[in-house]
Amino acid sequence: MTERENALLVYHHQKPEWTPNYFEAVYVCGFWSNNECGLRGERVSEDVALDVFGVEWNMSHGSPVPVPQKYLLEDICDWREKVVFPEPDTWDWEMMARTELKDYDGTKVLTYFCEQGCFDRLTQLMGFENALMSLVMEPEECAAFFERVADYKIKVIENVEKYYHPDVFCYTDDLAKADSLFMSPATYRELIKPAHARIIQAIRDNGMIAEQHTCGKCEAIMDDYVEMGIESFFPAQASNDLAAIQKKHGSRLVITGGYDSQGPAGQVGASEETLKKEARRMAESYAVNGGYICLPMIGDAMRVDEEEARGRMIVGQEFRRVCREMGI
Repeated sequence: MTERENALLVYHHQKPEWTPNYFEAVYVCGFWSNNECGLRGERVSEDVALDVFGVEWNMSHGSPVPVPQKYLLEDICDWREKVVFPEPDTWDWEMMARTELKDYDGTKVLTYFCEQGCFDRLTQLMGFENALMSLVMEPEECAAFFERVADYKIKVIENVEKYYHPDVFCYTDDLAKADSLFMSPATYRELIKPAHARIIQAIRDNGMIAEQHTCGKCEAIMDDYVEMGIESFFPAQASNDLAAIQKKHGSRLVITGGYDSQGPAGQVGASEETLKKEARRMAESYAVNGGYICLPMIGDAMRVDEEEARGRMIVGQEFRRVCREMGI
């Protein structure tokens, strides 16, 4: 049985032969074609690139970040005039898929990682403070903007299915910080959820597993995620009560993550014992419940150096050992 065949059993809520490790079981693509972070955009300087919306990104870090105070939108009411949406149907999808999948051999789950969702895009166009104030001051305009983002994302989804044929489509929208959502659950449900629901439905309608990437503590809207048809929660950070989520939604939702990336085990250079302790915690707290994929997030996921790779290897080996002992 390949890593792909085994992991797909988890995604389809069947018992796998072994509990998968994400970094061993999944082949991630999409960083070239989704175009969101300037990875393929026009260069403004050595360190700064434009994304397809015209937002400036600093590329000198491990993960690109928007350049502070370089906003394209000051007033949400002006979004129809000021924001130029890309046209995904005009992109050379055949070339992008051929480039990204040239080393893919079919033995791992193919996941398309689609960055910068509805709320993310609003913050990148106008900054966090202005985006959050807009949710309060101009909710109707925000909701209309999110629906337009959903239109754009659905075009991406349709092209991804046609040219990449991934098993999983990971839609990202970072709605939370370490201890709570950025907005109230009611605000999420009123303004963002309708657009999210259309995106998730499009993923499923196109035959892909719907995976939601949301960092931070977002457990307050986990019922909404499951209701919309989200099938995998990624990276499922340990600040959430993941065991309770598994107990309530385990028959419908896969937990992909669980690693305490904000604690000692998430730091580059953590001791071997610290790493092994975290591996055992994940196995005993989450893997034992089933419907789980281990994701050892150490350091910067976008820039893996030798020390980070060493840490992930130690965690993976200990996690697999403990799971074998428990028969999972």
